[in-house]
Amino acid sequence: MHPYTNYFTVSDAYYHSDKILLEKIIQDLEKSSSTDKTDDILIVKGWLESLKEDEEEPDIEVRNALKDRVFNIPDLNKEKLTLFCNFMDFYDLDSNVMIARKAINKFISSNETEIQEVLLAMLANLLCLSIKEDNYNYVEYLVTSSEKLPLKPQFFFYKDMICFYKYLSSYHFNHNKDDLNTCLTIISNVKLAGMSEYGSELEKFLNNHI
Repeated sequence: MHPYTNYFTVSDAYYHSDKILLEKIIQDLEKSSSTDKTDDILIVKGWLESLKEDEEEPDIEVRNALKDRVFNIPDLNKEKLTLFCNFMDFYDLDSNVMIARKAINKFISSNETEIQEVLLAMLANLLCLSIKEDNYNYVEYLVTSSEKLPLKPQFFFYKDMICFYKYLSSYHFNHNKDDLNTCLTIISNVKLAGMSEYGSELEKFLNNHI
């Protein structure tokens, strides 16, 4: 793999909403002489696509190519689960829930840290997508599933995001100010940790769903 496309560089650009860096990574890949760059380019384009606002024109070709890649992996293994988790927003909610239920049933008792981490990321993503579509039918199931997974230091961010969506959902039904204040505290902590762009996106999400 091209050294510029290691997972941490790309994910860091994504969590900082750095579209310019992602575009530069794609350009560098396209210029490289690597023989296996096609998949790398597709994945980075997928991260860039994930940063698009709702009103922006989607790249259907990229989205469908990534969905094909997920379904072309025959077994529900860690590779398939990770790829699915990264690009869940390209699927409709019912498809996401169907795949997520299969993953939860298969892996919820796993003691493998990497599998547990991907499951938590998937649950956080699905909570976000459910609230975005004003569908709260799955919130309790998703939160309860997340609570079956342990809290390890490397899981803190995902556990924090699940808490954010849990309390935002609670506020939706009860309008309890304590729930809203908890969400605001989580946003502040995300910003203090250095993820100011991601915190601002969370803040925007909160304002759109209260």
